[in-house]
Amino acid sequence: MIEVEVLAASNAADRGLRALADLAAAAYGSNYRVIGGHMVHLLNRIYPTTDSVARVTADADAGMDTVAAADSALHDALVERGYRLVTGNHYEAPSGSATPLSVDLLVPGTSGRPLAKIEYDGRGFHAIPGLNLALATDALDVRVRARLTTSETLLFEVPVPDVEQAVVLKALAWRSRLAPKDVTDLCALLVIAHEYRDRLPEWKLDTPHKGARGDAAKALFALVSMIDRRRPVDGLTIAPGRLAALIRTHVADPDVNPNRPGSRNEAGVEVAPDRSGRDALLSALAAAAAAHAQQPRSARTSEPRMGGHSSSGLESAPDPARRVDPEPGA
Repeated sequence: MIEVEVLAASNAADRGLRALADLAAAAYGSNYRVIGGHMVHLLNRIYPTTDSVARVTADADAGMDTVAAADSALHDALVERGYRLVTGNHYEAPSGSATPLSVDLLVPGTSGRPLAKIEYDGRGFHAIPGLNLALATDALDVRVRARLTTSETLLFEVPVPDVEQAVVLKALAWRSRLAPKDVTDLCALLVIAHEYRDRLPEWKLDTPHKGARGDAAKALFALVSMIDRRRPVDGLTIAPGRLAALIRTHVADPDVNPNRPGSRNEAGVEVAPDRSGRDALLSALAAAAAAHAQQPRSARTSEPRMGGHSSSGLESAPDPARRVDPEPGA
């Protein structure tokens, strides 16, 4: 069990932490993962870096399989805590202010479409790519001590994807919606991967893969190509060249033969990288970005969410993360 302390510095941060504590209690015993903004913030507490950026999210996002998300026991547990079902996967509860507490339940994407919406048991759920990998991989069990601006202290435990799975989720989210917050989170996560590589023995993105890891690598190298071509990338918190270097260092280029360009195959023919897939992805991203920029602001803010962020309002406590022996029954 990993223990972290979080200090809230705004009402929005209070709401996000209260919602996360409610989610932890309601989903106890379920196979779920905390995703979105809380995922990135908690990983920054577990693996502190000099580049950590204060983050705040005013809601709580849980990723779980569809059956668990639609389970009546989870629904009942949220209702017992004052929540009501607003849409198929979105719950709200009174917060004591005009803005309610908010919990979103998200499920794995199976159609291949980014941020698809699926129907299950008469309810609609937003399905996100990369979640199956996170659910199939051991989580980091985190014990959180959260101090609110009201001086109230919340104690709860949550499962969080480790850094590699978080990078996969955020890379695929960026490819799906081109949100600056996903680039911001990728900057933080890749700095963690670089500084704590020796503590991430299960990191597999540095070798070629198919599936979610392969799709994430394609998205990350599309981001590298945008940087190399000096295209604008919103959400950067580190120098663009540094982000590109981090990706090249810790992620295998999916368009390069494992023999590496410049080497020769068994027939003695020099191997060259295949850039056609990347160019197609870049063209699609450019078209999506152009369409996104032309949308009214209200339309953009109604997109499926995986954790809303702002750039301020959440401070970090000293002595950020320490490992402790689990208590009986923990």
